Amino acid sequence: MNKTIQPRRSWFWMLGLFPLVVSCATVPHLQLTYHLPPEQGALAGKNVSLTVEDLRKDKQTLGPGAAAEFENPSGGISLSVAKGAGPGIRKGIYQPPDLLKEAMESRMKHEGIGVVPEAASPIRLSLLLNSFALDRVDRTWKVTISYEAQLVKEGNVLSSQVVSGEAERFELVGTEQAEVVVGELFTDVVNRLDLNKLFRESGL
Repeated sequence: MNKTIQPRRSWFWMLGLFPLVVSCATVPHLQLTYHLPPEQGALAGKNVSLTVEDLRKDKQTLGPGAAAEFENPSGGISLSVAKGAGPGIRKGIYQPPDLLKEAMESRMKHEGIGVVPEAASPIRLSLLLNSFALDRVDRTWKVTISYEAQLVKEGNVLSSQVVSGEAERFELVGTEQAEVVVGELFTDVVNRLDLNKLFRESGL
């Protein structure tokens, strides 16, 4: 009897260990979901171009603690865009400047603003990315994001806003909490840009 029970116990012990091993393994990319704000439409019909300039002093997105949790430490982030609390549509894998551009373009189109090539409009929304960093320190995920938005016409800055944020979340198992805290903060800083005020102050 003991010879039969012992192998079964070993087998069940291995099954219990398997999910833990999988959850602790590194993953290829940080998964981020950006949630669009409610539709407004006050700026519907306006056409602007959109550019992003990377002004980060440190171009390394993942700090030492965070880089150890991902197979690709280059900082590529997988972006999905969702309406409200609905499921997200995967857009692709981006570095932070293109990530910000893709999310802001999705928001602008969602609000009825036409995003056109620079040659097609004298008005440009310029995003200056100042920081985008994720690290894991003492079992806590910490993320910072900041950028400046400028409304520019024919080379002249007509209005601007600075948006920044910091957040942290205690690590449980794996990278799930990192993805949650980055997704929440990224959604907040993109949606916190007051486009209505930006256009109003520009006089456009």
